[in-house]
Amino acid sequence: MKIKQILRDGETWKGILIILALSLAIGTVSNLGLIKKFLRGEFRQAFFTREEYPGLVFITLPEVEELWHNQKALVVDSRPVSEFRRGHVPGAISVPLEEVKGGNYDPLERLTTAKPLIIYCEGGDCLTSLNLARLLHERGFRDLRVFSGGWAEWLAAGLPVEREDGGF
Repeated sequence: MKIKQILRDGETWKGILIILALSLAIGTVSNLGLIKKFLRGEFRQAFFTREEYPGLVFITLPEVEELWHNQKALVVDSRPVSEFRRGHVPGAISVPLEEVKGGNYDPLERLTTAKPLIIYCEGGDCLTSLNLARLLHERGFRDLRVFSGGWAEWLAAGLPVEREDGGF
């Protein structure tokens, strides 16, 4: 069958429309969480511009692992203290976003501008690392790196874990 004949065939167009409809339905269902966030007005907080936040970049697990292993960055855990105690990246500093937003700036005193800061949270659609990075930027920190894969990706990779009791 030639191309012109295929394009004139009603069954071909019907098949194309079915494929498009199924693609739209599957895309909607698989991204329902993001769609809900968008409709609630929460979607904007996941974006930033380089002009607003110079020095804020997203990095991957291999980049985090290299910086961590070579001690070229300070790792910051933005999750609640209870989560941090259950397990965190070895050597990470706990700076719970909710505490800092609530006015407890004590955890910030342990941070330095001498090294880049790698900020992580649970991973996935967790935004506490990004929100903490924004807060730190507003407080004068400039070399900020957000590890969006977060704790979930660190664990899945089988990398070392430190617990409050100091065990690995």
